[in-house]
Order: sequence, then C-alpha cells, then structure tokens
Amino acid sequence: MSKEKVKKKRGFKGERTKSTLIIVAGLIVFLATIIADFTIGYTLIIAAVSAMATYELTKAVGAKSKLLFAVSCAVSAFLVCSVGFKINLAFPQVLLSFYVLAMLVMTVIFNQKIKYTDTVMAVFASIAVPYSLSCFIRLQNIKDLNPEFTRYEGFVLVALAFTCSWVTDSFAFLVGRKIGKHKMTPNISPKKSVEGAVFGTLITAAVNIALFALFSFVFGKMGHSNLMGEGSIKYLAAIAVSVVLSIVSMFGDLAASVLKRNVGIKDYSNLLPGHGGIVDRFDSCLFVLPVLYGILEIIYK
Repeated sequence: MSKEKVKKKRGFKGERTKSTLIIVAGLIVFLATIIADFTIGYTLIIAAVSAMATYELTKAVGAKSKLLFAVSCAVSAFLVCSVGFKINLAFPQVLLSFYVLAMLVMTVIFNQKIKYTDTVMAVFASIAVPYSLSCFIRLQNIKDLNPEFTRYEGFVLVALAFTCSWVTDSFAFLVGRKIGKHKMTPNISPKKSVEGAVFGTLITAAVNIALFALFSFVFGKMGHSNLMGEGSIKYLAAIAVSVVLSIVSMFGDLAASVLKRNVGIKDYSNLLPGHGGIVDRFDSCLFVLPVLYGILEIIYK
C-alpha cells in the first residue's frame, strides 16, 4: 500500500473517531435533557435534527433552490416544535393542504430553478421526518397517552427505540461479517446477511431485557415502583416488541439505501465524516419511532 493511501486511511479513521465522539456527546446531551425533563432542550434538538434530515433528503434528489430548502426545513422544525410545545394547531389538515399548495405554486413560479421532483421530496421529507422524530417527544410524554405511565417509563421507551435501531444494525453487521453466508438483499446492501439479521434481532432483544431490568431496579430504588408494574410493558411484551422493531429497523435502513442507490450517492451528506449525514444515522429511527408509538397507542389508548 502506498504512503498516500496509508495517510488517507489514517485520516479517514481519525475523522470517523471524531465524528463518533461528536455523536456520543450529542446523544448524552439529548438523553440528559430527557432525564431532566427539559422540554425546551430536547424539543429544539429534535427540531434541528428534523430540519437537517429534511435538507439532506431534499438535496439527495438534486434540489438546489435555497428558497425550497428554507421553506421545507422551517416547516419541518415547526412541526416538531408544535408537538414539543403542545401548540394547538387549528385545522392542521387544512394548514398542511395550504402548505402543499404553496409549494406547488412556488414550483410553477420558479420552474427554472425548482423541479417537480424536488418539490415532491421536500414536501414528503418536511412532513414525514418531523412526524417520525416527534414520536421521541410523544414517547417521553407517554403519560399523556395513559396516566398509568410515568415520564421515567417514557425514558425507557426512548432507550428502547435507540437500541432497536442502533444495536440491531451494529450487531447485524458485526455478526454478518464473521459468519454471514446468505445474502439478505444483494442488490441493495450486499454486506447484509440473513445470519446477521437473525443474530442482530436476538441480541437486541437480550439487550432490551437487560435494560428493562436495570431501569426497573434503578427507578424502583428511586421510589418509582410503577416501572414494569401493572399497566407497564411486561418482559415478554418487550421481547415481542424488540423483535418487531428490529425487523422494522432493518427495513428502514434498506429503504434509505434504496434511495441512495436510485440517486447515485454514497451518503446523504458529509456532516459527520465516516458516518455520513443525519439521515444515515437516523434512517432506521424514522421507521422505528412511529411504529413503537403506534403499538403503544393501539394497546393503551
């Protein structure tokens, strides 16, 4: 290997390490705001992530209009804030209809700079992404869904979403690289294997059971004995939910990969060198969060 290639490889590892530290630090800050029940803090963080994800998805299809980016990202952040700050939107369906109409009018007026496909992606991303990410807030405020829950159980549910998204992906890759023989989706993601997917799902379920036991013990010592008690998620239910969400997580990751292949890009952005962009890190979360909240809504509402 030439000296130039060695330097590039070392540089890439160094950038990836820095990006990893930034991600971990950001995650710690985010979880701290949730533990402290600092609504303004975690709402603004999620709103910023939503806006950046909307930008990346819109740019991925080739959009270049600054006006299109500004409007779609602003709407994306606002929709998250409307959930976090409990802004009561009068006739939300009507407002969204006017938003879509306004975007189409803008496409007609600036047709030389804005393509129809750009607008479609901007509208889709600015509505779907904030809806999915705002489920973080809904999970944290799970007591609004059912008074038997506490905000501490909301924290556990947020942790569950993270583990189902990231632990599944990490262990599916690691196990698949070691013992994977049967390709799961060779045309989409050649490195993913059936063996990796199975072990990733099983390991995720085991990790979640351990986390539930730990949280139950810690919060029980703090006097919040309702955790894992009557009206809470039971261990068997946690295993079932973990399996479902792990499968959803893998499909979310594959869906993001399909889009990247269709538009011919490797990563959604270079915001986090070595990791890609916001969407590259949160692609599976965008699917896991609404499914998890939907399951809870079906059971407890």
